[in-house]
Amino acid sequence: MSIYLAITLVLIGFALLMWSADVLVENASELASKLGVSTFLIGVVIVGFGTSAPELFVSAMAALENKGNLALGNALGSNITNIGLVLGAAAIVRNLPVEKSAATKDIPIVLLAGLISVALLLDGTLGHLDGLILLVILVSYLVYSAKSGRTDAAPEVESSKPLSISAAWTIGSIVVLMLASRILVMGSITIAEFFGVSELVIGLTIVAIGTSLPELAAAIAAARKGMHDLIIGNIIGSNIFNTLGVLGLTGALRATEVDAGVLSRDFPIMFAFTAFMMVIAFTKGYFSRVSGSIMLGGYFAYLGFLLLTAG
Repeated sequence: MSIYLAITLVLIGFALLMWSADVLVENASELASKLGVSTFLIGVVIVGFGTSAPELFVSAMAALENKGNLALGNALGSNITNIGLVLGAAAIVRNLPVEKSAATKDIPIVLLAGLISVALLLDGTLGHLDGLILLVILVSYLVYSAKSGRTDAAPEVESSKPLSISAAWTIGSIVVLMLASRILVMGSITIAEFFGVSELVIGLTIVAIGTSLPELAAAIAAARKGMHDLIIGNIIGSNIFNTLGVLGLTGALRATEVDAGVLSRDFPIMFAFTAFMMVIAFTKGYFSRVSGSIMLGGYFAYLGFLLLTAG
């Protein structure tokens, strides 16, 4: 691929990313209104899980190629990126209020999912049974979300589109988000290689951030429109899906010997970001520009730590 084609792909990828994110946020809010459910629930189930499809695809392919630790790193790294980069950036754009139920129930579930995963991995292996257990827990969470009291209708949104069209645009925009992120990553890798950037740096930055671009684009678009429930739901749904769904599918597909760094470095850092998110949500009730700056600064410090300790 030529450098000029790569630059063109990056520009096209960014344009598609921003457009599809706006379309997603607009139609997801309409879908919530038409279904009579909250935008938070739509954010968890549809937007959160939908934008995690890149992580699922990358991890499934890695597991099938007997590179399970790449899948583990992708899932945990994406969780850290979702909180540090995505939530941090969205909070800087606009203060993000958090529903009390999200602070006391849903965010702790993110932490609990991580603790369960660690308990299953303490023997040094992500086995088939471990994967199935995580997948069963994921299904249970989906059932819990559907049956919980979080069915307060979203505010009425004026729209002439029927329900089927809103649903189609929501799903379609998620697909375009994924394609746009893939195009952007392909072009960026070519540009980085052209300028002699190492494979390690590319992996730690472009690829790691690339699979979280759908969440980032959707969060910033939602922040601009003041749809904070959709942002928080997106982060919670995506992180639960990464921990339970991505790790669960990885283990179910192929048993993996867990790298020591996963337990000694990646899980503790993920827990630190999750705990900070939970404390701010519980004590403050909103994510301010200050807390967003702290999360964003912590994320870049994490990237620097990886670069210094990798190898």
